[in-house]
Amino acid sequence: MNHYHVLANSPEEEVCRLASAVLEHYEQSQVKLLSGPQQGLVMLRVRETVANSLFNAGEVLVTEVKLELDDQFGFGMIIGDSQRHAMGIALVDAALRKGGDVADWLTQELINLDAQIMEKNRKELALVASTKVEFERM
Repeated sequence: MNHYHVLANSPEEEVCRLASAVLEHYEQSQVKLLSGPQQGLVMLRVRETVANSLFNAGEVLVTEVKLELDDQFGFGMIIGDSQRHAMGIALVDAALRKGGDVADWLTQELINLDAQIMEKNRKELALVASTKVEFERM
C-alpha cells in the first residue's frame, strides 16, 4: 500500500484527524516546519496511447509542505490549494517514517481508508459502466 496515494485521495477531514492523533504523541517543540505550506506548479505528463509517447498536458497547482517531526523528515503534497491537507499528509508521512506504535496505528488506519477509497471507486466505475455505449451495435 502506498500511503501517499491513500492520503492524497482521502478527504481532508480524515487526514487532519490522523495528523491530530500524531500531534497528541509529540510535543509542539518536536515539529519543525522546513518549508511551506506553499503553492507550486508541477507538470502533468500524459501517455498518448496510439504512439505510446509521453507529452506534457499542462501544469497543475499543488500545495506542498516539508517538515521534521522529532528529527524525522516528512513531506506532503496535494493537488489544489489546501494547506491543511498538505500539512496533515506531511505529519502522517513523518510519523510513518519514524516507526513505532504511532506508525503501526497509522498503518492500520490507512489500510481502512484505502479500503473505503477502493469501494468508492468501485461504485463510481459501476455507475459509469451502466452508461457505457457500444458503438459497434449502433
